[in-house]
Amino acid sequence: MISPGARAVIIANPQQAAAELLAAALDGAGFWESLAAAREASGLTADRFHILIKPDLQAFDRGSPAATDPALVETLIDWLHQRGYSRVDVCGSADSAYFWAENRDVAVLADLLGYQYLTPGGCEYDVLDLGDDLVAGGFAAAGVLRDSAIGRAWRDAGFRISFARNKTDEREGYALCLAGLLGVLPLADKDYYYRQRLPAGEVVAELLRRMPVDFAIVDASVSAHGSGGERAPRAIDTACIIASPSPLLADFAGALKMGIDPYVSPLAATVFRSLGLPAEYSLEGNLAVYPGWRNVEPALMDSYRRRDRSPTLSRLLTPWLQTLNPELFPLKQLLDAKLNPRLSRFFAEPDDSPSALSLLTFVNYAIGAFEEWLQAYRVLYDKDAIRRIDVPLGFDAAAVTDADYAAIRPELDQLEVLLAGTPPAAAGLRWREIEGATVFEFQRELPVPFELFVDRVDVARTIQFMNDYIGGVVVPSRFDDRGRVVRQAERNLYLPQPNYLVLYQGRPIDVSKIECCDYADDEHRMYWKTIKSENQSAVHDDGVVSFTRTLRGTLVRVLGRQLFTLPPFWQAIDLNLMPDIKAALVTHAYKAFFERTCANFEALVEGRDIRIGRAWHEPRQPLDTETLPAKELEQFGKLLLERFESSTAAAQVQPPEAAPAEIGLVRIDEDGFRHFRGAPAPAVTSAASPLAAGLQRLAETVGDFLAGYNDALVRDLRRAADPPPELSR
Repeated sequence: MISPGARAVIIANPQQAAAELLAAALDGAGFWESLAAAREASGLTADRFHILIKPDLQAFDRGSPAATDPALVETLIDWLHQRGYSRVDVCGSADSAYFWAENRDVAVLADLLGYQYLTPGGCEYDVLDLGDDLVAGGFAAAGVLRDSAIGRAWRDAGFRISFARNKTDEREGYALCLAGLLGVLPLADKDYYYRQRLPAGEVVAELLRRMPVDFAIVDASVSAHGSGGERAPRAIDTACIIASPSPLLADFAGALKMGIDPYVSPLAATVFRSLGLPAEYSLEGNLAVYPGWRNVEPALMDSYRRRDRSPTLSRLLTPWLQTLNPELFPLKQLLDAKLNPRLSRFFAEPDDSPSALSLLTFVNYAIGAFEEWLQAYRVLYDKDAIRRIDVPLGFDAAAVTDADYAAIRPELDQLEVLLAGTPPAAAGLRWREIEGATVFEFQRELPVPFELFVDRVDVARTIQFMNDYIGGVVVPSRFDDRGRVVRQAERNLYLPQPNYLVLYQGRPIDVSKIECCDYADDEHRMYWKTIKSENQSAVHDDGVVSFTRTLRGTLVRVLGRQLFTLPPFWQAIDLNLMPDIKAALVTHAYKAFFERTCANFEALVEGRDIRIGRAWHEPRQPLDTETLPAKELEQFGKLLLERFESSTAAAQVQPPEAAPAEIGLVRIDEDGFRHFRGAPAPAVTSAASPLAAGLQRLAETVGDFLAGYNDALVRDLRRAADPPPELSR
């Protein structure tokens, strides 16, 4: 993608204006030469060559240090026009805030952030919404974006420029060009679809493979630093511009300037490892850390990542904590509007407020711990509540040779030899250990005619039909003359096995394999061989499954070799020292797993759905997503209120209309004062609903708690720093 010898240029000089820094960075990084080469390769004249600039629009106030400076973008447009490149546009797509804040449409957002649609030099440009005019993305079948569309403008652009803002990020550590590329994708709810549903780093890597960025710029004229990140950006003058033909190299240099390991960002680290930095790259300029720079506190960063394991609670809290200009970006939900002013204000300066930093970290960790407990409960008792997992294949299936496939059969047929003479451990099951791995055979005859069975249970999909399959991807590569799969690559994920290992931090089993299938009149068979395990949950997960015709139905037989990584607790116990206990546990685990797998096969024959877990929301169009938790809470609150009011009204007995005597004189006291019964109070009508009043009280209560918490913590810290004289003696 990037030629060897690519470089990133860092131009830093507090005595120069931002435009001067940008000009020097572009010249030093070979921008104009790269642009000319791309234009020449296209065969188009400069005035027909379309250039797209993708700035950072992730901001919630005009002049925010979290967004690329519009003045610099418009300056670059002027320079391009001066060289004859008159087809230049700015682009972006809606972000997750579209669903909880007003004015987040791309055109409106750009206008509010300061884009004029006309440069100081009089050059017109447009701000294109990449969520419009979608076309097939053409992404690889093995990747996470395999079914995704893309904006036509981005796909067809002659030259793509990523113009990021220099800023920290609470989850990634930093967010520069690579993180900003999520804004190229069309689905508006970026956090939900491209971070929580899919691995964000894989998303960006796949996007770059298919549609590379031609040049990357980091606007560090003014930066956003500190633990607030994009949520509560804190401006600092850094007087720097970073430029490179490689967005990976630009991010790498940008992280070094922050004094942080470039691989601290899971997103960037995945892209670095997946695509690789340019060979023999160079970093030109001053790499010294910005004076006065503050990175995100490591514990806070870790807590955010743990909180994000709960999509529901993470989405609920995000609008409550975001600092914003409510006049430009009013909040849509009443609950958010009531809680945001107090919560966002309290947590706005985490680096200067020990109480805010510690409380936010604690709450994030608490949510993460709750989600972990909830996930364990679901694995054991409520599997249909677990979200299914979407992943890429994890290796290049095209690199697997014919020899690799041919070697599978003789290697796995040898497993049957290793089991010779092994006594049954249970009905239909025998196993033994070889080099720490469990070599096993399970078989069961099902009373289902062979033709019906193989028609309903495709042997090539056996892995997906097994017990506790929670997600994966299959990429067929060869078919027979009847359209049946002969070779394929597959990555599959299962819940921890046995399920109770989830209580001991057991990981899902995540294995990538190559597979080949054979079809005969009386038997269908599939072989699979482990290539890698992304989470190191397995060393071996190899096997053979066969469906064989019998007089009474179909014989299902599974022969395999497995060696899974146990959680630390069970590694410490070392069950090899207790062979009887280990034998009982292994036998029970395999017997239960394959009996449930056979039950799945029977269910498929009967036409029943065997999938566990729940699917993520499938958007009908880009501006569609799963209902926000805050909206669900409001709807639930309204429902409760309506039921309460209806039950209260039904319980009340309306008294008959009072007689004149009853509303007149009641008595004359001993001092001669007359006492009258008052008229009934009129019904109180208010523009504010009871729900709004309740939310207002909730917001006030939260605010009072935070204020008290802050005062108490500051007081304790002062006492610790300056103990009373009687304690310091």
